[in-house]
Amino acid sequence: MKLCRLRAGLASCREAASWVLHDPRLWLGTALHALLERARHEHIPDLEAAWDAEIAQFVQRIGSHQFDQRFSDPSRWPSYFLIRQRALSSGAELNAARRPPGSVGQRSPMRSGTERRLVARGGRLIGRPDRFDGSSVTDIKSNLPDQTTPVGAEFFKRNRRQIQIYAAIIAESLGFWPKKGIISGASGETAEFGLAPSECDAEADRAVEDLDIWNRALSSVTQASDFASPSESSCSTCRFQLICPAFWTWLARGSAGGLPPRAVAAAGSLESLHQGNDGDLQTVALANVASTQPGMTAANLVTRRSIHGDLSSHLIGAECRIVGAEMRRDGRLAADFATVLMPTSQIPQIVIRSDMTPGCQ
Repeated sequence: MKLCRLRAGLASCREAASWVLHDPRLWLGTALHALLERARHEHIPDLEAAWDAEIAQFVQRIGSHQFDQRFSDPSRWPSYFLIRQRALSSGAELNAARRPPGSVGQRSPMRSGTERRLVARGGRLIGRPDRFDGSSVTDIKSNLPDQTTPVGAEFFKRNRRQIQIYAAIIAESLGFWPKKGIISGASGETAEFGLAPSECDAEADRAVEDLDIWNRALSSVTQASDFASPSESSCSTCRFQLICPAFWTWLARGSAGGLPPRAVAAAGSLESLHQGNDGDLQTVALANVASTQPGMTAANLVTRRSIHGDLSSHLIGAECRIVGAEMRRDGRLAADFATVLMPTSQIPQIVIRSDMTPGCQ
């Protein structure tokens, strides 16, 4: 809400999730902690089968998602085998260290959880911590920010605040205070910090105040763009670039100049489309481009129909958007699994409904 009110609204809009390409490294982190949470409370005779069952839940869920279905083969997820091995070895250690049922010192299930829905402040704060126990709260990220850079420092600050709010929710709903916060990357790297109850309560109270301000602001706007705050700091890490009208208007004005080259966004008219000999490759050329890369007026991108969609049915001149592309060192634009290519005509509009609830149509 502090960065961009529209972004906050989209984060709570269930329909908006259909237009976001998710990161499978986050699924791996969740599966890892879910397996270890189970191992803390019961002996798991077949850890490999238990791991496969956790992953199968994600595979089933993403099968109907228009973008995430490209990740249907979990063995191709980044760091899959590394995280799998961590899960199996850590699970085996917990199996070996388990006390007999009923023994003194066994942890109560009520003091730990994975993605458990918790409610505080009279229902005005709701959180699903990735993982918590009697001593810590863990937030899983695809990778850890570099705190020596301005962007990384700001990212870490946001994550820290999120964990502090989680800690306050846990204290109110479950009756105990975690002592430390942990930001965990898919590689196993972590960043830890202490949690002071007074600071956590203050952040939770500020979050409720921010919610009141957000609701009042929502009642006074009629267009989604009026609710947005496009900037390099808010847009560089936003998941909703593809569908955000304010972001593309901001790009068209040439306002973007410091967004990372590893996540290039561009919009333009379809100038040409050439199919590869294998029937899957297609080369897309856009003209009159507005992009996060300064000076880019045209974009050529080699994509795969099986991953990025088939544009052959769209007429030359159709407006298209690209997000999550990468600028190579040789100056060429490249598409990978993180790239989304979509004709603008197929992208939903964001409206503010009369009942003052954000909606996507």
